[in-house]
Amino acid sequence: MVNRFLSTLSLVSRFPIKRGGKAPFDISRVDFYLPITGIVPAVLGVLVLGGGYFLTESPLLTVILTLIGQYLGFNLFHLDGLMDTADAFLGAFDREKRFMVLKDSRIGVYGFFAGIAVLSLKAGLLYTLFPYLIPFPAPLLAYPISGRFSAALIPGLTGPAKPGGLGALVKDARLYRVMAGLLMGLLLWTALVWGMSVLFAIGEPRYGLSGMLFAVPLASPLVSVFFARLYRKHLGGYTGDALGAAVEVAEILHLALSLVVLKRINVS
Repeated sequence: MVNRFLSTLSLVSRFPIKRGGKAPFDISRVDFYLPITGIVPAVLGVLVLGGGYFLTESPLLTVILTLIGQYLGFNLFHLDGLMDTADAFLGAFDREKRFMVLKDSRIGVYGFFAGIAVLSLKAGLLYTLFPYLIPFPAPLLAYPISGRFSAALIPGLTGPAKPGGLGALVKDARLYRVMAGLLMGLLLWTALVWGMSVLFAIGEPRYGLSGMLFAVPLASPLVSVFFARLYRKHLGGYTGDALGAAVEVAEILHLALSLVVLKRINVS
């Protein structure tokens, strides 16, 4: 169990992950563990968020520092997938040309625009949600779990575009395991946030209203279906870039829907 989790984490992290002993690299249950790995960038986000605000007392600078930490540690892979996807599908290319663009390490104008748009939206949403972080830390900062949940669903919706590559490594995903991974990830994350709030006396999270926000990750399959259909239609199946793009878009969707819910229930 631990080895499978660490193997999955090493697949999506820039940090060196030691699995201990001679444990083999095992991602046979990546569909279950991928949503759970979202806890790690979420914890990193909380630590940088708390430390950044303590040092700067500026919500804007704190949000920027938080995103820098999360992207350096985890999301650069996913951002690259999103930018490659934008370059490959926003231009008028045939199938083979799209494959070439996805493999090209250079960034085109569409990819550059998509990267700027995603980072700007995420920073703006986190900044706007900043006043709600104390009463609702667990559901709001669970967006990395939603992103990885969305990515894990794609292999269960369509097959890989090619037999080799990152996409083929997760081709045996099952939707019921992905859903179980999401549930486990959210439960563990909520318990962890509650423990941190008690330990550091940072305020009493409002878990009653948080229940509404915990429904937000259930919108992530919309992103999964979109990218699964896009890649299946134009490439015959998904690639690793589709998973990365899904992470980025689902994280933004999580934050945007959270803001909508909070505005609708008029939280003061």
